[in-house]
Amino acid sequence: MQEPSAIVRKTEREVKKMDKILEKLKRVELQEFTNYLHSPWRIFWANFMAGTARGLGFLIGATLIITVLGLLVTKILGNIPLVGEFFQAINHWIQETVKETKTLTPSS
Repeated sequence: MQEPSAIVRKTEREVKKMDKILEKLKRVELQEFTNYLHSPWRIFWANFMAGTARGLGFLIGATLIITVLGLLVTKILGNIPLVGEFFQAINHWIQETVKETKTLTPSS
């Protein structure tokens, strides 16, 4: 059996450890986090904005990758007769569409 003074020292160390943990929790603003969890609209808004940012990033990234791949395929396969004609037709269609869009868009 332990002496009462040893138990007291052990308890004091545990209290000090708990105080340190409590201070760390205060630093990470636990109260603000619990308020966040209790507000469904805040959670919805934060997730909506995060999803919108991810979707926009995916769209921009996919557009860039497809554009680069399209250019590479046009340059590499442009000299093969059957495939080259197909990609030249697509390239011509894209250029015409861009010209039409520019003429329809009012300039500032």
